Amino acid sequence: MAQLSKLNGLPSQLEAARNLGKLKNILQKLWDCIVSPITNKLIALQVPEGTRVWWCPTSVLHALPLHAAGPYKHGQKNFYDFYISSYTSTLSALIRARSNVKGVPTMPKLLAVGQPGDHLEFGALPGVREELHRICSLGDTVDVLIGCQATKQSVLSQLQDHNWVHFACHANQLDEPFQSYFELYDGECLRLIDLAQAHLPNAEFAFLSACHSAAGDIHGTPDEVINLAAAMQFCGFRSVVGTLWTMNDVDGPDIAEDFYGHVFHGTDKADFRYSARALHLSTQAMRQKKVPLDRWVNFVHIGA
Repeated sequence: MAQLSKLNGLPSQLEAARNLGKLKNILQKLWDCIVSPITNKLIALQVPEGTRVWWCPTSVLHALPLHAAGPYKHGQKNFYDFYISSYTSTLSALIRARSNVKGVPTMPKLLAVGQPGDHLEFGALPGVREELHRICSLGDTVDVLIGCQATKQSVLSQLQDHNWVHFACHANQLDEPFQSYFELYDGECLRLIDLAQAHLPNAEFAFLSACHSAAGDIHGTPDEVINLAAAMQFCGFRSVVGTLWTMNDVDGPDIAEDFYGHVFHGTDKADFRYSARALHLSTQAMRQKKVPLDRWVNFVHIGA
């Protein structure tokens, strides 16, 4: 408890750290208080490096990037050098996501939904078109809805025939999780309740290239709030990639290209269960390119 008490106020500090350049200090504190003892125990249990690890955080830990914790000192490893991280809101959600999975990977049908906001004076996302263009390089398995094509009705209709979806748009997380929404053409809202009621039995994977799509509640009641990415699991998607805070528009095209390149790894088949490793490799590439800390820490994987 003494160690955990050092985390008091840390979520609020995290919110400011992205502007003040103090994120590394927070990740070091997370390492000292929580992640280092867990890492030492995993090593003692002889869990091989590169193994997948699931975090099931509670309370204020919902808002903190445990996957990126580390000493951040020359010659010392951070957590991502040891293991691949995923998150889950509850153990039952993870069990459901991992149950009754087809044994043989196939070529998924991917729906890419983009809203660049060309008609908006503020809030436009110019990187969306390039992001979807690079996803289209996957071939005929990708269908695109962009701009005026991306309406609530068209997205829900197309999702009936697609088991993967990639959203590149603005999103808004509300206190009532299933009223949270993706912003489509002309401000139309695709709410999570719409997705839940659409009955998508073949849904497998969703990439939420949108700000705050996996954010925890900092100031209110974190144990009672389900973020967009976690709620997508309750809508039937087994595996989800989201963001902890505001996403840099220029990162969308690069991480999408790297991520799907790793998922498909040069074949005509893909398994959503490889998405955590694909994200791990994609953020590793961002680090190698010297992308600032706050931009790659932002991306997290949830689910199977």
